[in-house]
Amino acid sequence: MVSENRIWYLRRSRLFERAGDETIASCEHLFSQKKYRARTLIFEQGDVGRIVYLVKTGKIRLARATKDGKELTIALLGPGDIFGEEVVFSDVVRSSFATCLEESLLCVVTAADLYGMLNRYPVLALNVAKYLKEQRDDAVAIAEDFAYLRVPERLERLLERLSTDYGTAHEEGTLIDVRLTHADIASLIGCSRETVSTLMMQCVREGRIAMRENRILLPPTDGGYPSTVAPESR
Repeated sequence: MVSENRIWYLRRSRLFERAGDETIASCEHLFSQKKYRARTLIFEQGDVGRIVYLVKTGKIRLARATKDGKELTIALLGPGDIFGEEVVFSDVVRSSFATCLEESLLCVVTAADLYGMLNRYPVLALNVAKYLKEQRDDAVAIAEDFAYLRVPERLERLLERLSTDYGTAHEEGTLIDVRLTHADIASLIGCSRETVSTLMMQCVREGRIAMRENRILLPPTDGGYPSTVAPESR
């Protein structure tokens, strides 16, 4: 039963896209499962760990600490995503740290075992290459936002991305199904927590967003931040 459960989740991972059941079954014994509580630190920046992680359930924040003590969020990850893969290709220290935004269940595998899988099954190597390219493209888009957009525009762009990635249909619009503190949002758009708090309160007053159980709701209005997920039929 445990093996079947693990195979079910692996089949939905970005690592095993387009891979056959036989390939997944031959690899599943190399993975173990580990549960983390919300806000748990998974690994630190500067770690020399040799473990790669696949997200089964939950949300993960990858971030980098700057020399002046600030935190810059690199990515928010959810079910199916991969992280920590940089240690597969060279003996490097972690350039970022990872924390759980909510209780999360992860599949973990050693870098050596994953390297062996990539050598044995070309489809897995192609999946990792595709995933890394997408991550790089996302990083470039965020860097362009930082370079050319004002903070309010960065917040708008962030909410649009979160709506696309984590938006769920809600009777009042689109609910972004991830809990983010104002500090989390600040680290995603490169400003202070105080600035985010001011902007969020302004958006709530203007009706461009609403809060539902510590989650952001985007109402289906013509102005402000657009809803990208159609509400369920009622």
